[in-house]
Amino acid sequence: MKNVFRILLIGALFFGAASSSASAQGFTDIHKGTTFYDEMMYLYNEGVIKGFDNGEFRPGQAVNRAQAAIMIGRVLDYSDEPRESTFTDVGKSTTGSGYIQTAYENGIISGYGDNTFRPGETVTRGQMAMFIARAFDIKDEALVPFTDVSIQMKAYRAIRQIISFGVTEGYTDGSFQPDKHVTRAQFSAFLARAASDDFRLKVNACGYDPESRTNPDYQTVNCLITKAALEADTVVPPEVVKSIASVESSGWKQFDSNGEPIISKDGGIGIMQITPPFESGVNEEKLKYDITYNIKQGIRILTSKYTSAALPTIGDQDPMNLENWYFAVMGYNGAVAVNSPFVKATGEHNFDAYQMKVYRDMDNNGQVTPQIFQIPMTVDDFHYGEDTNWNIVFKKDHYDFYADYTPSRHYFESGDRVVHVGDTLRSDATTKSIGTPLQSAEKLKIIAAPVYDVDPNSKNQFVWYPVEVEGTEQKGYVASYNVRELP
Repeated sequence: MKNVFRILLIGALFFGAASSSASAQGFTDIHKGTTFYDEMMYLYNEGVIKGFDNGEFRPGQAVNRAQAAIMIGRVLDYSDEPRESTFTDVGKSTTGSGYIQTAYENGIISGYGDNTFRPGETVTRGQMAMFIARAFDIKDEALVPFTDVSIQMKAYRAIRQIISFGVTEGYTDGSFQPDKHVTRAQFSAFLARAASDDFRLKVNACGYDPESRTNPDYQTVNCLITKAALEADTVVPPEVVKSIASVESSGWKQFDSNGEPIISKDGGIGIMQITPPFESGVNEEKLKYDITYNIKQGIRILTSKYTSAALPTIGDQDPMNLENWYFAVMGYNGAVAVNSPFVKATGEHNFDAYQMKVYRDMDNNGQVTPQIFQIPMTVDDFHYGEDTNWNIVFKKDHYDFYADYTPSRHYFESGDRVVHVGDTLRSDATTKSIGTPLQSAEKLKIIAAPVYDVDPNSKNQFVWYPVEVEGTEQKGYVASYNVRELP
């Protein structure tokens, strides 16, 4: 990101006067104790910003929309050649007209409903969040920790994006103040953090401090597992990983009450109960004290079972489909007699098998019901001895699947159009919130990354999608298990 300044040296960003008499030591009205001093001086020393003719920087002065467009345009190496614009109040002679129009054409900025841009209007913090998120093409989204940011806001997703990128952390009172004007000092902080790793704020995944050695609340773990699964190198449904963690650790626990890792009698470590012998390169200390690392190692083991030639495959073997993970889930715990799909003596389904426990947890806590009984297996397909630790010999290496698959509900993204099979749009991410009735098969547009139940101790393992109802433009939340791909 630092290379952006090679572009910016073509022309320094300015506020107010076109030149500065500031000395090499800086500006006359800021000093070491000034808030965001380092960020302001960094941009100044890189030739990105200049002050006024009297040597002032005026850190408390507001930034207007034209200036923001000029700054963004220069960051992105847009031409400064004057242009006619889409907006009725921005002519070719308007300062920054080329930058304004090009930024508009590239989806960085937008105007108002009356087709004006209002170049002299001051920029709000919400607007700046949208500018920064689009200009730096930020993809990830953090959870919103602010008391004054809601799904109803236009800047809702952008604020989540700049949080995830370490651009801001808001105010100490827990607010973001999206309607407050952005000052020159604040803009300097936004821009310096977005452009340079040196100024970017530390961001903990899902808001969890990995140094704490404490168990996160249930919904923070929901976030950590979901994020780890979605970021895996190959597709692995978060629903499967969550239910394995639930069965393995009896409540998604990594640490005991003394802050020490939970280790089972057979040496299984932490939330995913990773057991020895460990493969080369696996860090045992990180398995013990880094919950995210433990989750990722569990995912790696699970995906290796999915591709193992020693285990049968199912149907089209599409990893998006939850039923297709049946034997991989068995293999995670062990393809041994105790996990046989059937009780050898009676031929009845073995409901105590590990994989059955996992799929039952998926049904109870994730609210999805994979059709595993539609896998056409019989007791004669599995051979093993009387000892429960006896390895299973699989007589078939593939099973067809003729029922409807149950795909993962966790892979929808912002902008996707979906069908909702439930009947309620929630005002907040919890079934306890106020609900608005929805028509059957209502079409929705997902407007941001999923969030998690507002009750941190809720045992629900599904996620909540922020959505907008097509036609009415109502906004709210729907549970992932009620979302389907649009036909």
